[in-house]
Amino acid sequence: MNDEEIVIHLLLQNSAIWVAFMLGFVPALVAGVKQRRKTRWYLYGLACALVAWPLVTLPTIHALLLRRRNDAPGTMRQRRRADALALLKETSVRSYPSWIAELSSTGVDRRHYAYRNLTPGEALELVRDPFNASDDHAVAYYHRTIHLGFVPKRHRWIAEALDDGLSLMAVVENVKFNWISRRRASFVGTRIIVLSDRR
Repeated sequence: MNDEEIVIHLLLQNSAIWVAFMLGFVPALVAGVKQRRKTRWYLYGLACALVAWPLVTLPTIHALLLRRRNDAPGTMRQRRRADALALLKETSVRSYPSWIAELSSTGVDRRHYAYRNLTPGEALELVRDPFNASDDHAVAYYHRTIHLGFVPKRHRWIAEALDDGLSLMAVVENVKFNWISRRRASFVGTRIIVLSDRR
């Protein structure tokens, strides 16, 4: 193989690589039109084009035919919060105001966690704690396995309702912030919703 043939071979090889890079954009453009992430579709198309350029039709058709997911995880959480707030406005739904007591206790920085993770409409779990040493009517608030605090002692009816088989749900109604430290919640107001009476 002489020098001219080597140069022509290298030029053809380089042009084939550039064609592969260009063909990789086709699925990415289709994905962009369909409002999907373009990077992974470009890499998918590029990989197919580098193996054999006719394969680029595979990710292009894939991008065209694949249906967009209706809900991303963030959108689903926003919809659930909006649904919970709408539920609170229903006149037929029994709900009662409350708040998270002992939000500033030691352990996990509950105030900072509340600042970062709680917004109006966020669902909280009510967990009965009958063996609590300081209060035999204790009911704890949990959010994604994080213990945030307790139902106030004056709302002992919540413990009694849970013991009697009532199905209750807690929803964050408002979160107030400390004016000195804006990255800490100073108060979390909740709404206790009576879902059903299983008695």
